[in-house]
Amino acid sequence: MTTLLALIFSAATTIVIAVLGHQFHLAHFHLIGGIPVGSMAIGAGAAAGTAIAIRLMNGYDTDDFRMLGYVAGFTAYALVIFADYTALQFRVGDRVLAATDFMNVARYFLFLVEEGAKSAASVLPKWVRFPQQIMFWIGMVRLSVEVVGVLVATGWALSLLTGVPFCWRNRRFYELKQLVSSANISAVHEWELAVHQRRPIEARAILSRVRAGRPQFQDRVWMRIVIHQCPGCLAGRVRIEKCRRGHGFMRAEYQEEFLLDEARGSALLAT
Repeated sequence: MTTLLALIFSAATTIVIAVLGHQFHLAHFHLIGGIPVGSMAIGAGAAAGTAIAIRLMNGYDTDDFRMLGYVAGFTAYALVIFADYTALQFRVGDRVLAATDFMNVARYFLFLVEEGAKSAASVLPKWVRFPQQIMFWIGMVRLSVEVVGVLVATGWALSLLTGVPFCWRNRRFYELKQLVSSANISAVHEWELAVHQRRPIEARAILSRVRAGRPQFQDRVWMRIVIHQCPGCLAGRVRIEKCRRGHGFMRAEYQEEFLLDEARGSALLAT
């Protein structure tokens, strides 16, 4: 159900953001000649659909949902580029032709590179001049920055909207380290006690028992351990939830949440 909702919401937000991006010409809107504000807004907006589905179904930012968000962000950006392309006109001699009359993709690509190079060079002093070859590579770099900006903004938006902690020390979001569902409720409590009592070796051994107790279809109640960890300083956040199976959905009840500093995070969460 979560995957289906994520697909529906991602498709809807992708179409909406693509229409808005084309109307307001966001694909190539930059600040100071190189900061891809427009493309980042497209990626962040497209990721909102995936984040909404995750929130509604009590899910988390797993690799599958992150990949779906990246695909939605890049697809929205590509749709904006395609819409701009089909609305573009080329002048050939005395004739003005729509781009769709001959679908000259290579020429449109060179047009984007040239326009990007001119925009980047416009912030430089007037006495600075570059050869045509260098201007081409400046435009290529600017176009690459747009694509990278879409993907980066998509990941940031997905982390922000799903409540992923942010490490101010390393200036990056935490990563999902563990997402373990287990019907062995006693093992989950033993693991939690071992973590609080700073017994890392025993905690890792108990965690293997927790993983082995996967909930079956007949199980109506189980526990879920969600561990986010900063890849830089290895600080972590642990969230423990009680899950109940309903009619077509899963309900998660908040049990406990605690933070781990760098030393405890590296010792307890190391794999």
